[in-house]
Parts: sequence; C-alpha cells; structure tokens
Amino acid sequence: MNGEEGHLRKDAITSMRNAAAVLLACAIVLLCFAWRSPAYASISGSIELSCGIERAGEHVALAGDGYALTKVASAEIDGTSASVSYVTEEAFSSVDRNWAALDGAGLRAAAHEVFAHAEKHGVKPQATAHADAAGKAVFSSLEPGLYLISRFEVVPANAEFSCDPALVGVPATIDGVLTYAVEVTPKFEHEPLTPGPGPGEDGKPADPLDQLADKVAGALGFAKTSDGMFALACAAVLCAFAAVVLLLWRCRAAAPAGAHAAGSKRFDSSAASASDASVAAKRAEAFAADRGSDSEPHTKA
Repeated sequence: MNGEEGHLRKDAITSMRNAAAVLLACAIVLLCFAWRSPAYASISGSIELSCGIERAGEHVALAGDGYALTKVASAEIDGTSASVSYVTEEAFSSVDRNWAALDGAGLRAAAHEVFAHAEKHGVKPQATAHADAAGKAVFSSLEPGLYLISRFEVVPANAEFSCDPALVGVPATIDGVLTYAVEVTPKFEHEPLTPGPGPGEDGKPADPLDQLADKVAGALGFAKTSDGMFALACAAVLCAFAAVVLLLWRCRAAAPAGAHAAGSKRFDSSAASASDASVAAKRAEAFAADRGSDSEPHTKA
C-alpha cells in the first residue's frame, strides 16, 4: 500500500507540474498578444510644439497663435520590435493609406490632403492650444495614434509667417525606442505681406468724392464708402437747410430799416404835395384879385 500511495502521489505532483507549465505558457501567450494589441496602448502621450524662427542667429518665439489637434488614426503598437501601425479613423476613411510606410515628403503631402479633407467635411479637432510667450503649445493625455496638427489662429505679429499642417505620431520611434513625449518644431516660412492694389479696388486712384465721403463717414461713425456717401448727402442737406435759415434771418433783421426808409419817403412826398397845393392856392387868389381890379368901371372926376 505504501508503495502504491507513493506512486499515486508522484503522479499527482507530475500532473500539477504539467498543468502549471501549461498555464504559464498560456499566460506568456496572452501577454504577447496584449503587448501587440491596441489595448497595450493605454499609456498616454503628449505632443509639445516649439514655435519660433531663427532671425539674425537668434531664436525668436512666435507666441499667441492657436493650434488644433485632430486624431486621424489609432495606433497598434508592437513593443517587441518598437514598431507602430495605424488604423484610420472613420472620419478619414476616404484618405486612408499605409501611414507607417510614408517618409517625410509623403507625410507632408498627406498632411495637406488630410487637412483639406477635414476642412471640407467639417471634422472638428480633438483639442486646441495656444503658444505661450516662449512659443510652446502642449497637447497632453493623448491616446496613441496619428494626429493632424494645424494652425487655426494667427496673431497680427505672426501674419508674415506661414505654417503648413503636419502629421505626428504618438508614440514616435526614435533610435529604435518608442517615445510617448513627442516634441515637434513646426516649419515656418517667411511670406512678407504685399500691399493691396491701392486706394481704389482696381488699383486706380480713389475718387476725391469717395475720399471726402470716407472722411465724413469716419467723423459720423460710419465705416463703408457707401455709408459715407449717405452721410455726405445728409451733411449737404443740413448745410443747405442752415443756409436757408441764415438767409431768412438776415432778411428779417434788415426789414425794419427798409420799412422806416419807405415811411420817410412817403412822408416827404406827402409834405411836398401839401406845399405845392398851398402855393397853387395862393397863385389862384392873386390871379382872381387881379381880374377883379381890371373889371371895375372908371369914373370921371
């Protein structure tokens, strides 16, 4: 009995060892699949933009601009080979391609196409950030994937510098090592602002009347030339009305003096008429007296 019991115990130990080996092998296989699957991508990453230009041998930060981040594809990570593959998001299925196989020039060309697609179809960005005083803009807590970065807001001080959209992967493979904190330096091109065709819309000198209308519009709080023309017309009407009122006031002020002069003339003419009548009456009396003396009979003494 003792020999049989020992034999059974030995068989049980062997079975347990075999079962443990099988479980260990299964665990290893599961770990390998987990390592290669997107579920392993639970590690979050970040993208830090360093926005600036080189001027006279010095780095000048481009602060204040706004940047948008849009997820284009999810990442599948192979930790054993430090390689990443991508599965394109549904919103960008029409521009799908083998992202991991693109070189620098291919990624730049694809970035323009993806950006145009997002603009056309109104794909909303996942996050936005503004460059600080040092030109830094950071996107954190990012799931592994491929992201489109584009500038959506430009401050006036940076208007002369263009910035193309870019595709950035998280994690990035640098020297065979997966890096989740990705640093990106956008490429800026200097494009001096060119003045418009001139004061006129077609490059011709502006009409003096339009210039005057603009001045009147500015004084009255209008902005457009059409509004300025309306304001100029209103000003002309007001000036004409003021001129009429002034003329009437001056005529009324001069009326009493004229009336006095007319009254004086009437008085003088009346007095002259009365004087002439008196003289005529005296002449008539003298004539009548002379006639009476001539008609009396002469008597002899």
